[in-house]
Amino acid sequence: MTKISLLKCGDYNKSNPAVKETLRLLGGISNFVKPGEKILIKPNLLSPKDPEKAVTTHPKIVKAVIQLVKQAGATPVVGDSPGGAIRDIKNLWKVTGMEEICKEENVELINFEAAGSQEIDINDKNVKKAHFSNAVLNCDGIINLPKLKTHSLMLFTAGVKNLYGCIPGLMKVEYHKYASKNKEFADLLTNIYLFLKDKIRFTLIDGIYGMEGNGPSGGEVRKMGIIAASADTPVLDAYILDALNFDISKNFISQNLGISKKSIEGLEVIGNDIRDFNLENFKFPQTRALDYIPKSLVKTLGSFLWVKAKINKNKCAKCMLCVKSCPVKAIEVIGKKQYPHVSDSDCISCFCCHEVCPYKAVNFKKSFLAGLFIREN
Repeated sequence: MTKISLLKCGDYNKSNPAVKETLRLLGGISNFVKPGEKILIKPNLLSPKDPEKAVTTHPKIVKAVIQLVKQAGATPVVGDSPGGAIRDIKNLWKVTGMEEICKEENVELINFEAAGSQEIDINDKNVKKAHFSNAVLNCDGIINLPKLKTHSLMLFTAGVKNLYGCIPGLMKVEYHKYASKNKEFADLLTNIYLFLKDKIRFTLIDGIYGMEGNGPSGGEVRKMGIIAASADTPVLDAYILDALNFDISKNFISQNLGISKKSIEGLEVIGNDIRDFNLENFKFPQTRALDYIPKSLVKTLGSFLWVKAKINKNKCAKCMLCVKSCPVKAIEVIGKKQYPHVSDSDCISCFCCHEVCPYKAVNFKKSFLAGLFIREN
């Protein structure tokens, strides 16, 4: 039977013992890591944001796991590949707190791009072969440390979505071009997970402070008090989604892997009761309201149901990350004031620009019909 450990923790200053207790409830770190192994600790390092913004995995969670891996007699290393257009990895390490904790623990921080990559056939119909960083391929095991957040394309980002960071740099942007729709990208994420499945020792979700609304970087911080862990990544994700009152039968990754409401009901959950947490009225991205439109209506009126990215010039700082991150070059700089502009006809609604924008300057433009289904939060 799949086990999930669930612990309530409302303060990152108390997260070290909480993380260690979460693993103890699953049998202890020695149940997952053996002496002499090289273990990659994979946080979510989407962009150079202060940890309190709830965009990235908190460094105190990472530090606790580093200490556990050392305790097991293994060698921990830490790494992730951020949003494709972010090139200053050292600044990202500093701002997110990873540099400081890795220095304190004398642990290597790996640049996934500099480590090189290999192209692997993952049996995906849209992305036949995917590049994986050698840092991922050459480790003995992976400990997956996602942040609990919403995602404007995928609805939700936790364990399975966090593994997309195993794809280095701009290749992540490139794959969005071939798998731009929600279902296509869910298939790609599923196949990446299946390729890495045997390497993943466990997933531990940092949900002490999470993000709701239009995540994964432009949403609102929400105190949730959750630390949750399991050896089964997609089941853990589905359990949390179900707890957030989302119908997991509508989640494509869960569908792909045969995870149902019945699967969730059969879990062994150890620790706190899910009802102890602040999860009521959780806000999902506005864009995903379209997922609830009947398929028959989508087939008939599909060309009139759309959401596109739109740049808010009042917030835009002209950093041009959106331009660099667009997989289909649908964003160009125009006008005397040189602001980026999204071409509606070229936009594929992957929302990479929304994901990487540091200033929350990428909003959503809706067709009239889509606007009837999507309401502002």
